[in-house]
Amino acid sequence: MYADFYTQTPVKMAEFSDRPMTPPPAEEQYYGFFPGRYTTAYLEAYVDNHTYAGQTIRDRINFSSTVDRVVPHLPGSSAFQGKTLHHKSFGQQQQPLLLKEEEEEEDPSSVRRHICIVGGAKSAADVAYACAKAPAAAAAAAAERREIHWVIREHGNGPSAFFAAPAMSERYANSNEGFYNRFLAAFLPNRFATRWGWLKWVLQGTWLGRWYVQRLWDGFDKGLRAFHDYQREEGKEMGFANLEYDTPSGVANHPDFLSTIAKNVHVHRRNISHLSEHSITLEPRSDGSSGAEKPLTIPVDVLVYCTGWSANSTLFPPHEAGAMGLSVPLKDADPQTQAHWQQLETAADPLILAQFPMLKYPPAYRKLEPRQTPFRLYKAMAPPADDTHSIVFLGKMVVGNNFRTAEAQALWAVAYLDGRIRDLPTRVRREQEVAETVAWDRRRYLNKGELGSWFYYDVVDYADMLYEHLGLSSHRQKGFVGNLMEPCFAADLWAVGDEYKQNYRI
Repeated sequence: MYADFYTQTPVKMAEFSDRPMTPPPAEEQYYGFFPGRYTTAYLEAYVDNHTYAGQTIRDRINFSSTVDRVVPHLPGSSAFQGKTLHHKSFGQQQQPLLLKEEEEEEDPSSVRRHICIVGGAKSAADVAYACAKAPAAAAAAAAERREIHWVIREHGNGPSAFFAAPAMSERYANSNEGFYNRFLAAFLPNRFATRWGWLKWVLQGTWLGRWYVQRLWDGFDKGLRAFHDYQREEGKEMGFANLEYDTPSGVANHPDFLSTIAKNVHVHRRNISHLSEHSITLEPRSDGSSGAEKPLTIPVDVLVYCTGWSANSTLFPPHEAGAMGLSVPLKDADPQTQAHWQQLETAADPLILAQFPMLKYPPAYRKLEPRQTPFRLYKAMAPPADDTHSIVFLGKMVVGNNFRTAEAQALWAVAYLDGRIRDLPTRVRREQEVAETVAWDRRRYLNKGELGSWFYYDVVDYADMLYEHLGLSSHRQKGFVGNLMEPCFAADLWAVGDEYKQNYRI
């Protein structure tokens, strides 16, 4: 865990309801966001302090599979003589990466450390920021000799935008609190919501409501772009304008996050041509952008791949994984299974557009061809074709708060595996619901929704849906206004477990 790595989830949300986390010192918080090492310590303590039938959670963990890192196979990789690593290892290797052995020479001013970061998501931004910051005051001179380049594919999903950490309203302590409440969720085309149907109908089902919602989000987008100030003077020579975003999915969780990148990181929006022994060559921009009409070769000592993780299962071969609803490479998908789901998803699409007409007219974007089948899991957990209720897959989604969804999924999964869900629909209806979720996700989250598992801004309604499917209501104890307007904290769930035991007579 590197020092400049901060959480995306703030205090009061980055915890489980049965064990509140001791807040980090105020001087280490930035609007409630804090260094990731505190979350690591919290989780380490959590698995040791929960004992059941004589075994701790740590005793029960069995890692019999792996999650593969995505590392692109670039032409010339075998010839490259610099250091290469995935961002997973950056925290362990940060210190030696940022300094060279030659810096101990008598004249270190002649030495430069060339670092190249590949990728367009928040992890790449975090690594770029960490590289740009001096590790200590004594190393300031070394920081000045660092040359940092950040390469983002010209036609990829990136780069991400970063929400401002402060909230737009004094009612909330930070932007996450302002976003993760049921009132704001009503302004999103979210198919998980089971309550406030009248508000959803007004905002999503009427032309006046849609006009108002569109105006709201247009204003939000305008404000976010002003916050980034892509044309700022300090970033013009560094290509900071190349960070103009496609999809917001992060938080600028340091006060100097954007300015540090603007002043210290060369940003390139180009495709990679090849690697050589000590350099990387970028292709010209296809749009003929000024200054990017020719190939560009950059010296590189360290290459950091911030390119994410594979969606493929390492537990099951593709034909079994696909049959259970897990994502598999399209080239390995069973044709008959694919045809079955494509028929269902095609039928589901007009239903989604009828429910959310605004999704019919997406903004201009670069359409990417999918390489994987979507995750096709009932409630994002259970294989829809499994009538034995014998297996679930938890966490197969991308959300803005994994703590909240983990608690909700765990309880629903227990009820499902124990056969306690009384109103479980037929297999046909389960498959239809899955197809509707995939069709909605594709429309709701362009490109990212192709996996059928991107619910980034839908955490609150997704968790509520699971609790209400179990007949639980203790997570709503703040009164009408509080349930609608107040942030959804972990503490709101403290009584859910006992309510479940009481209702199901356990």
